Order: sequence, then C-alpha cells, then structure tokens
Amino acid sequence: MNDASVWVERIIAARKRWVAFLVVVTGLSVLGAVQVGVDNAVDIWFPDEDPALIAYHGFLDTFGNDEVVVIGVHGDGQSILTPAGLERVERVGEAATAVEGIAGVRSVVVEPVVRGTSGSLHVAPIAGPEEAQNLLQTDPLIQSLVSADGTTALVLAEMDNMGDIDTQRDGILAKLRAAVTTVDSTATFAGIGVVYAALNQASTQDAAAVIVGSYALILVLLRLFMGRWRPVFLTIGVVGLGAIWLVGLYGASGRDINMVTMVMPTLVLVIGVSDCVHMLTHVAKQPIELSPIERVRAGVGAVLWPCLFNTLTTSMGFLALATASMPVIQDLGVFCALGLVAAFLCSLVLCSIVAVLPGFLPVLRSSGRLQKTVDSMAHVAVSRPKPVLLVALLVSLISLFGASRIVVDTYSIDFLYPDHPVRINSAQIEADFGPYTPLEFVVSHPDGVRDPEILQSIADWQQAMESEPDVGWTRSVADVVQNLDQVLGQRTKGVVPTDPASVDQLLFVYEADADSDLPRFLDETDTRARVTVGVPMESARVFGATIERLTQLAKLPDGTTLEPAGYIPLYVRIMDHIVQSQISSFAWAFVVIFTLIGLLFRSVRVALISIPANLLPVLVTLGLMGLLGIRLDVATVTIAAIILGLVVDDTTQFLYRYRAIAKTVPDVPTAVHAAVRSVGLPMMITTLVLAGGFSVLGLASIKSVAYFGVLLAIALMSALLADLLVIPALLVVMARR
Repeated sequence: MNDASVWVERIIAARKRWVAFLVVVTGLSVLGAVQVGVDNAVDIWFPDEDPALIAYHGFLDTFGNDEVVVIGVHGDGQSILTPAGLERVERVGEAATAVEGIAGVRSVVVEPVVRGTSGSLHVAPIAGPEEAQNLLQTDPLIQSLVSADGTTALVLAEMDNMGDIDTQRDGILAKLRAAVTTVDSTATFAGIGVVYAALNQASTQDAAAVIVGSYALILVLLRLFMGRWRPVFLTIGVVGLGAIWLVGLYGASGRDINMVTMVMPTLVLVIGVSDCVHMLTHVAKQPIELSPIERVRAGVGAVLWPCLFNTLTTSMGFLALATASMPVIQDLGVFCALGLVAAFLCSLVLCSIVAVLPGFLPVLRSSGRLQKTVDSMAHVAVSRPKPVLLVALLVSLISLFGASRIVVDTYSIDFLYPDHPVRINSAQIEADFGPYTPLEFVVSHPDGVRDPEILQSIADWQQAMESEPDVGWTRSVADVVQNLDQVLGQRTKGVVPTDPASVDQLLFVYEADADSDLPRFLDETDTRARVTVGVPMESARVFGATIERLTQLAKLPDGTTLEPAGYIPLYVRIMDHIVQSQISSFAWAFVVIFTLIGLLFRSVRVALISIPANLLPVLVTLGLMGLLGIRLDVATVTIAAIILGLVVDDTTQFLYRYRAIAKTVPDVPTAVHAAVRSVGLPMMITTLVLAGGFSVLGLASIKSVAYFGVLLAIALMSALLADLLVIPALLVVMARR
C-alpha cells in the first residue's frame, strides 16, 4: 500500500469527523458570503501608496469631489432656452438637489452670472431666456452648460465628497434617476459614476447568472460523460462547497466583488471539477472483484499525488498574480489559490467517503467516441511526430504575430455592449451637446496664480485648446476675471488686466458677493488654479494622448507648473499597472510552475519537455486577442498567468502516468500510446467540462469578462491538443535521437 492509499484509508475511517468539519466550515462560510458587496471604483486598481492615487485624493480635498452626474435635458431639436425649456432645466436641478448625497447642481438657471456697471457688481443666476441667449454667445461658463445650438442643456449633479462614496454611489444614483425622471422622463444620464454603477449592476447580475449557467452546463456535460446522475451530483456538490468557502473567506476579509473578482466562484467551480473526475474515473477503473473500500483506496490513491500537485501548480499560477501592482489582481490571485486548495480538500474527502456507496461511480465506455478520439490522437502523435511538431511551430509563429498586435488599453464604458442604456445616453448627450467629460488640470505657482501674466497664459491656453476638434469647452479663473472685466469695464469682450492690483480688485469684488463660486477655481492659498476641459468619453490610451497634446499647448511663465488632475489621469495610470501586472505575474508563474514540475519528476528534461506544450495555449490565446482586436485591459490582464496555471494540470497527469508506464515498457512509442490511453479520456472529459464552464462567461453583460471566459475555453482546448499531440511527439522524437 502506497502512502497515498494510507491517507485515503484514514479519511474513510474518520469520515464522521470529516463530515462534521465540512458542515461547520460551510456554515461559517455562508455567514461571510452574505457580507460581500459590489465595488468597481477606480481606487480598487491602485495601491494606497501610488503617487497618482495620492494626487487624486489631494485634488478632491482641495476642490471637492470631481465626480459629476451629467444629466442631459433635450429640446428635441428645439431651443431649450425658452420659458418652458428653462423651467424643465430648473425642475430637473431642484429634483437632483433634493437627493441626499448630491452636494449641489450646476446648470444654466443657477450658474452665477456677473452683472453691473463700473464700480458695482451683482452676481445672480440668469434673468430669463433672452439673457440666456445673449450669454450663450459670450460667457464661457454658460457655454459649458448649453450646446452651441441651444437645443440641449446640462444639469451637473455634483456628488458629496464622502469617504464611502463607492458603497453609497449606486443608491444615490438610483434615487437621483428616480427623482429626475419623475419631473422629466426624457432626461438622459452620463458620467464616470454612472458607468461605475452600470458595471456594479452588471457584475452583480453576472455573478449569479454565470454561476447558475456554469452549474447547468457542467451538469449536462458530466451526465453525458459519466453516464449516471449520482457521480454528477457528487462532483457538483464538492466543487460547490469549495466555491462557498471561497466567497465566505472573501466576504469575511471585508472585500467586495468587482468586474475582475466576480469570476472567482466560477473559476473554482470549473477547475475543481477536474480532481473529482480524475478520482472517480480511476476508482471506476479498479477491478470489480475488489471491495468498494479497496477500489476507492486504490483509485483515489493512484491520483492523489498528481491531483495535489495539479492543485499546487494551479494555485501557484494564481498566486503569481500577487506580484501584480493592482490590489484587485492581487486579491484575485490569492483568493482563487485558497479556493482551489479548499476545492481539492473537499474533493479528496467527499470522493473518498461517498465513492464507496453504490451508484456513485461513472460508467466508463472503453469503445466510446471520446476514447476513439483519444486513441486516434495517440496514433498520430506516435506515427507522425515531426509533422505534428511542424504544425505546432507554425501555429506558434502565427500566434506570435497576433500577440505582437495586442493593444494595452482600458475603456470602462466599452465594457458595456453598444445597446446598453448607459452607452446610448452617453452617445446622445455627446451628439446633442458635444464633449462633456471633465478633464482637470491644476496650474500652480508658489507665489500665487493671481498674477496677470499667469492668468493671461491660462486664457491663451484655453483658447488654443478650444481650437482643438475634440475639446468642447474650457473654464477657469481666467474666465471669471475676463467676465468681470467685461461687465465692470462695459467692454464688448473682457481681458485680463495687466495690473496685479486691478486683478485683485476684480476678484475682491466678486468674492464679496454671496453667489460667487471662486473656490471652485482657486484653492485657499491662491497658489493653485483649476482648469477644466470638456473632452469626449474615451479609453485610457486616448485620454493619455489627449492630456499630452493639450499640455504641450500651454505656454506658462517660468516657475509655473502644470499637472493633469482629477479622475482621468488616474484612469490613464491604469495602463502602466496593466503592463507591469501582466509581465510580473506571467514571469513568476512560468518560473514557479516549471520549477515545481522539475522537482516533482526530479528531472530537468521532463520540465523542458513540458514547456512547449504549456506555452502554446498561452501564445494561441494572446495571438487571438491581437488578431481579433481584443484589448489587454483590467479584465484580461490576468489571462496569461491563469492559462499557464490551468493547462499544466493535464500535462502533469500525462507525464506522471507516462513515467510509471515507461518503467515497465522500455519502448517509448508503446509507453506513450499506453499513457495516452490511460489518462487521455479523463483529460478530455475534464477539458470539455472546463471549457464548457468557462464558455458560460461569454454570456456576461460585461464584454471583457465575456472575452475572458471564451478565451480561457479556447486555451483549454488548445492545451488538450498540445498534451495529447505535442508532448507525445516530443517524447518520440527525443527517444529516436
């Protein structure tokens, strides 16, 4: 009796204690699972010490929350600057203001308008449609709130600067939408927060739908392959416990799911099936003359070590994600690894205990279609090894070409399909109004930014930016100064005075009015000025190019600094983390996994043989991404390391069996064929089940998650071909040499 069989026998002997242990842990896990919420906010992608995140929070502390809900009030081709239209805008603003969590609103009917004569000043909202029409031609602040043709007005609902905004956002937006649509059913909603809320909702719906879908498809496939229902229910129950333990631990640690970690239960569900299939299949292969306990002891014992090793290698593939710089990716790696260990433990215990009962073993068909397919692949690999390797090389070269075309980028709103209401509303606002997404900059000078030269340079920069085709509007303290100069100086067009005392006098008069909003543009020390630019909603890569291009247009005095600020620069920073995370996680997974293979088999040669077959699925997947234009983004950044961790399982099963057979069968082709025939069927069954389970992710309403699932399914199928064709062919060719 080998060591593995001894462990199986001990589990069977202590089955009552093991069952009690499983029940207690599962109960505690359910308590933790109910605490899991949803959070897709930008902070989850960055470590706390990231300079970009620190700068972002510094901006919020200075100028308030830059998260704005953009509400479009549309005139359906008619001017909104009519008594009835302005009344609609006012009702929408009042409804939004009444919602708890909204700090205030900006719109054409509440924006402070400067009036007066030389020496006196009065600041108040517009007096009516006629004044609004006039200001639309001259006032840049009004121009940032009404479309150039006057048919669409924006109501900007500014969120409170609260510490728990990420947990409160969805509720606030739901109340805001309900309040606004009550007074104007045609209003549209857009903005970064609206996108996050949509992703949160999609994540919640998908997490439930994907788990149910995965269960259903796995049930069907397992019933097809196992021939009876009892082993199917045993397998589903085992991996279900592993998933519950995972979610319970995740919730108990205070984490919330997001568009990346929502796939964790599905990953554990699908991957955990493999151990059960191998254990139950090998028990079913034992001689019928043995007693049930002896069959379980021999069958489970035969695959315990390779299954344990598979769990370790897959877990190490996930743990490699802990080297990523993005906390959400680290969480995915660590908790998936723990979930896989939990699933293995449940598989070992329950398969050992339950498989001794009647009817819980699969019905194996030695002459079925799957077995014939496995035998045919073994024959091809052994009889034509060189053509097999040449085809693999050709596929690798094509995949390398495709991988070279991968674009690193992330585009939050594009995670939603084109027919999603949020995308439709955003497109309508941009079509009717123009670019609405606020891009923030901060101009700083240690001696203060009220200096006329600095203000004039800001005004010149704004004019240069507004000549760009993708800039809808700009606003800053320079607009306020020019507007004040125009009104008080009774000029046709205001200018920035060249005398510092004149600038100070203008701003002093403006600040004295209770309706003024100067803190929106200047910090308390007057050393930092905020410049906001309206740009289209775009991807991180395009935003980065826009920031660089607009920054180069600025010609500021010596000693003055210009920095992008607010949310968008933080969003752009994600691309750096994506690249770093992909490289570090894959590199660590590669080194650790193939080192473990070498240690398991105590052979560098075996580790080297396993490398091509396991890199091929990674290359095929990355190549497809490049050829199909699928971005490497926050949802797909983990794919290379995860694939490597997944596909090595069948490689280990095959090589483990081959080494055992080769000790008694010196002829390599015969040993290879026998090994394929021995483990090929369960390898094919588990691959088909895994690929089917992951393909369910293709139904997700978040595009990148759908791509993630489909790509994993393709990777697993290509890995099966590599394990049953490429590795056997390599063994035969190396033996001939």
